[in-house]
Amino acid sequence: MDLNNLKSDPIVVVGGGFGGLATIQALLANSDGTSVILIDIENRFLFKPLLYELLSGELQLWEVAPQYSDLASELGFIFLQECVVEIDVIEQKLITSSEIEISYSQLVISTGVTTDYSLLENLQDYACGFSNLNDLRIIKKLITKINNSSECSNPIVIAGAGPTGVELACKISDLIKNRIEIYLVDKGDKILPNSKSFNREKAIDAIGKRNITFYLNHYIKSIKKNKIELFSTGNETNNFITIDFSALLWTAGLKPSKSKLVQHFLNENQKIKVNRFMQIDEYQNIFFVGDITCYENAPFPSSAQVAMQQGSLVAQNIISSRKGNELKPFQFEDLGEMLSLGIGNASITGSGITLAGPIAFEIRRFAYLMRMPGFLLSFKSSGSWLFSKKIINRLFSQSP
Repeated sequence: MDLNNLKSDPIVVVGGGFGGLATIQALLANSDGTSVILIDIENRFLFKPLLYELLSGELQLWEVAPQYSDLASELGFIFLQECVVEIDVIEQKLITSSEIEISYSQLVISTGVTTDYSLLENLQDYACGFSNLNDLRIIKKLITKINNSSECSNPIVIAGAGPTGVELACKISDLIKNRIEIYLVDKGDKILPNSKSFNREKAIDAIGKRNITFYLNHYIKSIKKNKIELFSTGNETNNFITIDFSALLWTAGLKPSKSKLVQHFLNENQKIKVNRFMQIDEYQNIFFVGDITCYENAPFPSSAQVAMQQGSLVAQNIISSRKGNELKPFQFEDLGEMLSLGIGNASITGSGITLAGPIAFEIRRFAYLMRMPGFLLSFKSSGSWLFSKKIINRLFSQSP
C-alpha cells in the first residue's frame, strides 16, 4: 500500500472495534471520495457479545472475528496493521511503531478498553480476563482440562457480577457440565446492577439451576498461586475466607487499551472527557468514540450499542465539518439489552419486549449477526443461521 499516492489527506480511524467500524461504515456510505484508513494492532475485528458462543462452539471464528483485510476489501477502506505511538496535532500526522508517518484531515480515536490487572498485586500472574481471542484460548484449555482429567476439583472464581461475569459463569457451567463449582464474587449487593429487572431475574433463575454460588458484598483482598483471600465489604473485624481455586477469571475492571496515543488525553478516571460532539474542545478535527470516552452531563453506558451510535454520529459530524455545516450532539438511544445465559438460552429486554429461553437465544444471535460489519459477512452469518435445519426445527416445533 502506497500512502504517498493518496489524492488528499485521508480520514484516519485508530481502533477497529464497534465504534471505529461504525464510523468507517457511515463515512463510506456518504463518501465524498476521501480515503479512509483504519489502523489497528490486531488483524481481526472481534464481535465481543458473541465471544461466549465462540467459546462454546455455537458459532465459528469467521462469524465472530472476521479479518480486517476482508472487511476492507468489501467496504472499501484501507487497513494498516500497526501500532500508533505518537500524534502530532500541529502537523496533523500519526507515527507508527514501524516509523510510518500518516497525515490526516480528520482523526477518530477508538482504541477501546481491556482487562485492568492493576487493581490487585500479582493479579496478572494468576488471573485471566475475557476480552480477546487469547483469553478465549486460555479458558478453552481450562474447560478441556476440567472435562478430561480429575486434576481440577477446586472451584473456578469469577470476579465481577456484571454482564460479562454472569454470562461467562453460565456458559462455562454448561460446558463443564457442573463438574466443579463456580464462585461469582462482587463488591455489590446484587448481580447485574445496571441491567433491566427482567434480565436480572432471568439471570438469577439461570444461575440457580447451575452449580454457581454468589459471594456478593465480597472482594478479593489478596491472591497467591491457586489461593485467594476473600473479604466481606461490611466486615470491620477483617476476618476473611481463604479459597483454593482452579482458575481465577477477572471481569471486575477495565482500562484503556495500552496506547501512547491516548495517554495525554486521559483524565484522572482514565477516560477521555469529550464535549457533546465527541471532541475535545482544543482539537476540532479529532473525535473520540467508544468506552474510552465520558461526558459528565450524560454518562454513557459501556456497551457496543453506545459505541456504534457514537461512531455513526461522529461520521455525520466529520462529513458536516468538511462541508462547513453545524455539528450534531450525541444522544444515546437505549435499544435494550440481550444476555446470553448458558448454551441455547438468553434473555432479551427492549422495545417493549421481554423474552427469555431458547427462542430469545436464537433471536439474540440472529440480531447480532445482522449487525456484523459489511453486507457480505452479515448476509453470510445470518444466512447460515436462517437455513440451519436445527434452528428451523427449534423455532417451529415449540409447544403452543
